[in-house]
Amino acid sequence: MAAPDSGTILVADDEAILQRLIQRVLERAGFGVVVVGDGNVALEVLAADPARFAAVVLDVSMPPQGGEVTLDRLLAVRGDLPVVLTSGADIGRKLSEKLRACGGRFLPKPFAPDALLEAVRAAAQNAS
Repeated sequence: MAAPDSGTILVADDEAILQRLIQRVLERAGFGVVVVGDGNVALEVLAADPARFAAVVLDVSMPPQGGEVTLDRLLAVRGDLPVVLTSGADIGRKLSEKLRACGGRFLPKPFAPDALLEAVRAAAQNAS
């Protein structure tokens, strides 16, 4: 069996069922997880201890201002933060380019647990 993953993942999604699913999958793989349901709270949590997080899983439709604004603000705090954006819709060219520029990954909803782990690992590894 492979060694468990390590580090803490910040999960920002406003859907409670997805919060629980993502948390369970990541914790079973060995990650620590901090879950928030609001982009402003995600920013506060990251700003309080930027080095704590190995990556962020961010919903594109994150309230109150949306995932793109939240992404910009998170990267302003920590420019090397590995990012996995999730969405049930196409994220568009502009956001795709921004994600590619920061070395992030896009994970379309609905996603399988293995796809989540692969995306988180790939984003974190890309930042290493």
